Parts: sequence; structure tokens; C-alpha cells
Amino acid sequence: MSGSLQAASSNLLVLGTVADRLPAGTAFHVFASTGDLPAFNPDLDVEPAPEAVARWRAELAAADAVVVATPEYAHSYPGHLKNALDWVVGSGELVDKPVLLITAGPGGGVKAREALSPVLKVISSDLVGAISIAAVRQKYDGTELVDADALALVDQGLAALVAAASARSTPEA
Repeated sequence: MSGSLQAASSNLLVLGTVADRLPAGTAFHVFASTGDLPAFNPDLDVEPAPEAVARWRAELAAADAVVVATPEYAHSYPGHLKNALDWVVGSGELVDKPVLLITAGPGGGVKAREALSPVLKVISSDLVGAISIAAVRQKYDGTELVDADALALVDQGLAALVAAASARSTPEA
């Protein structure tokens, strides 16, 4: 999921890189509709859930793992991303789900990572990694990430994510 609603977001570029570097045959979908979710209100958190919320929850439930790529706004992560996470606190779609957090932006989004990591943990997701990519736009040649250090971070994060998703889907003997 992208933590940015901007059409030309660098975080969408990062998610494109993630899609390109996943093992062959791995399905990858970017949920780009977090901006369509209504503001969280416990009075609305009943069945049937609002349509956008039901779609959001269904996509998370169907995923074996989740990548969150987000910018930093005012020393935190965007409000719509918090809203999206609030909608799954009680329903549990992220409980034990492997999550890779990537923050990207001019300064790397370190404050966003520091703010979002505890939220992902308190909702019981399996946070397998949290990486930051500073000066992200300068590390791309058009739509391709060309910075070797950033690519290595993405690859390490994806290796941990794929391993966690595989372990979760493999029944114990």
C-alpha cells in the first residue's frame, strides 16, 4: 500500500521496484484507494462495513504479506494511512501478517518509520523489516531504481518478507 495519495509519488516508484524484484510468479497489487476510506468512526465499524472499508479489508485478508511504502509528513506518516490502519484494528486483517515498511523521501522518512513501526506492532502485524530510502528521487533513472545501496535494502527487506510469508503459509509438521 502507498502512504501517499500523490499521483506521481516516489512511494509508488518504490512499490514498482518492489513488484519488479519479487520472485517470479509472485502476485503483487498496490491498494491505491486508502483515500476513499471514510474517516474512522466506531459507530460505522459494524456489519455491513462501508463499501470502501469492506474492499480494503478483503484485499488485506487475501494478501500473504503487505508492503507499506510511505513518505514523511510533519515528522510522521500521512493521516489517511493512520485512518486506513484504524479500520483494521478491530477486524484483524493485519494480525500476524508479515509487513515490510519502507519510508522514502528527501530525508528518508525516518520520523515516519519511527511513528508507524509501533502502530504496526500494536495491531499485531509481523513487522519483518523497516527501511528508509533518503533522496529517493535522485536514486531513480526515470522509473527504475539505480542506486545499488537502496536496491540492496529493498532486496534484504523482500527476502525477509517472502521468508515470513512462506513460513506462515507452510503448515507445521
